[in-house]
Amino acid sequence: MPEGFRSFSVHLSTAHTWRGGENQILLLCKGLKSRGQKVLIIAPKDAPLHERAHEAGLETHVLGLREVDPAGTYRLARLLRKLRPDVLHLHDGHAVLPGQLAARALAAKKLSVFAHRRTAFKVRGRWKYGGRVDKVVAISEAVKEQVLAAGVAAEKVAVVYSGLDFPEVLAKDSPEAQALRAELHLGPQAVLAAHAAALTSEKRHVDLIAAVSRLHHGIKEGKGVKDGPAAGVHLAIAGTGELEQALKQQVQREGLDSKIHFLGFRRDLRPLWAAADLAVFASEAEGLCTALVEAQGAGLPAVVTRAGGMAEVVADGKTGALVPIGDVAALAEALGRLAANPQLRERQGQAARERARTLFSADAMADRILGLYREAGAAKDLRKT
Repeated sequence: MPEGFRSFSVHLSTAHTWRGGENQILLLCKGLKSRGQKVLIIAPKDAPLHERAHEAGLETHVLGLREVDPAGTYRLARLLRKLRPDVLHLHDGHAVLPGQLAARALAAKKLSVFAHRRTAFKVRGRWKYGGRVDKVVAISEAVKEQVLAAGVAAEKVAVVYSGLDFPEVLAKDSPEAQALRAELHLGPQAVLAAHAAALTSEKRHVDLIAAVSRLHHGIKEGKGVKDGPAAGVHLAIAGTGELEQALKQQVQREGLDSKIHFLGFRRDLRPLWAAADLAVFASEAEGLCTALVEAQGAGLPAVVTRAGGMAEVVADGKTGALVPIGDVAALAEALGRLAANPQLRERQGQAARERARTLFSADAMADRILGLYREAGAAKDLRKT
């Protein structure tokens, strides 16, 4: 980034929860501030993002906003008119429409409007990112394909992988890792698969449970695994959500209470990654999956479905295995293969750590976004001449 470039960016979130997308806003704003840029985060009053941003020394502003919200849009437009930022960055789907309307109401041609697209679901139409959006930031090539399929011009879309500020990896024999394994009553030979996500339908936890059931009960149909270390695989699930009770009931029906462990929400996932031998995700749709990136960065090989950006995170056969969405037998087989081969886990885990920390760093993300801010500002300056 050329010396002397300075921008003021306002980052709009409508989320009341703390998930991967909100963590990405925090990491991006921290990275921009460390590069001498001015940033402001706007979020609803009860959003956990405020507390975390304040801990990081970032400024925030409280503004509740819904997708169809004339009063909220008016308040946002007034705030932007007062602040006069260079960039309005819209970080979730519900922010896109009011953000565009507020920007349009300003009639300020200098303002660049960015819209982040974090999901690989089908885009509802070209109108969503038309009009007042200058750049759509897709977090993976898979997400970009969905945006282009909706008719958005290719020059308007840029791929910027979500980034992480990778922490120091906890050792397998660290007190934190050992304490978690003791909490789960795992012996030294037990193989633990780790998973972290909201307990919602698109994450397909039902498939994870079914795969562990195949391994544990020795079901041998096609690609099923009958016995050996694979039959003793444990699964630890970190996260909460609307399906928690239903999933726990499924575990009970399958007789897997001693094999599948629900950890609830964990702010720090490092003990889980350190205690685990591999990671597993069975989603049907993922923009990228930052929990997977974090697990790979911690040195865990991963078994994942070919859902969205996850196929870009895991290098098949090198840092883990890719299986078809919904194929429980293939999922069980890949889990069993890794569980039975500690040398393979070690080799793929080391490759995963090196690859993830290179491709998906918070520094790389901040540099790329700041470069896009600069390009957008320069383009507007050029059009004015």
